[in-house]
Amino acid sequence: MARVPGLKRLWRSLRSLWWRLCDGASAGYWRARAALPLGLKAKYRVSTVWGAAATHETGGEKSHPKGWLDCDEVLWRYVFPRFGCKDWYRYLGERYCTTPRACALSLCCGDGHVERDLIKYGICNAAEGVDISPEAVAVCRAAAAEVRCDRLSYRVADIERERLPARKYDLIVAWMALHHLRRLGYVLCEVRRALAPGGIFVANEYIGPPRFQLPRAQVETANALLREIPAQLRRIPPSGRVKDRCDPAPLGRMLQDDPSEAVSSHRIIPAVRRHLEILERVDYGGSLLMILLSGIAQNFDSSDAEHRAVLDRLCAAEREALASGKLASDFAFIVARAR
Repeated sequence: MARVPGLKRLWRSLRSLWWRLCDGASAGYWRARAALPLGLKAKYRVSTVWGAAATHETGGEKSHPKGWLDCDEVLWRYVFPRFGCKDWYRYLGERYCTTPRACALSLCCGDGHVERDLIKYGICNAAEGVDISPEAVAVCRAAAAEVRCDRLSYRVADIERERLPARKYDLIVAWMALHHLRRLGYVLCEVRRALAPGGIFVANEYIGPPRFQLPRAQVETANALLREIPAQLRRIPPSGRVKDRCDPAPLGRMLQDDPSEAVSSHRIIPAVRRHLEILERVDYGGSLLMILLSGIAQNFDSSDAEHRAVLDRLCAAEREALASGKLASDFAFIVARAR
């Protein structure tokens, strides 16, 4: 029996079309699921994830992969020059808190390092921290007791449901917190109500595409830069695998790992504008450096000239992309007040 010409090719085309349809249906499913409100199971997952993160951060483990903002060399050579070569807290203290604020509130406080630094740098006289995770709050309380600071207090609360006391706080901070909150409008209304006269709200946030699902052109630019990094600097601990791509995590896996991750990052600036008056906004990049250095930032040694040279090239590439308008900043430092 004669074989039908092109039958094999037709079969492959049909099979490829089938899998593309399946992939499209799967992506549609995860996008629809991402838009749903977080249920009790998802809230419990978020609490568990951030409790584990807080415990890990205070556990002294040095092999844990770090992000771009954990790299001191990137901070001092690229980020802090945008703030007059001062770190976050010195900038905040010199510009907005020359006299210590009476009482501060930290939203989604995690391991409590922000509140401890607010006290350390004289930004405020007392600070409260709230977090959805009982484990994180326990870590914060233990850390406060360790440094013998009775001006720190912590409690478990779901800030997306919590009613804050009116006109109580001179300073409210959200440090990489807002992009985890789906009910931004509600939270910012509470922030506005809770600010004392003359009080300010400070947010240090990821404001890029939701769920870190970056545009393909942005990812490919990062991949091209990644190939210029020496292999020994691209090893991801503890496995030692060499990082060869900067692709965003699949949406389905992100929802399973942390249902709150970057759920509303793209809505932060419009929401803050709607509910508060923005006094200052400093866009400080991260559009390439975040995905480039994810998991490998700890490999760069500030005392090594070659490592510094590599970081300088990466920072220069992102600086150029931002200046030309090819990319927008994915991170911002925002100071606002109640109208």
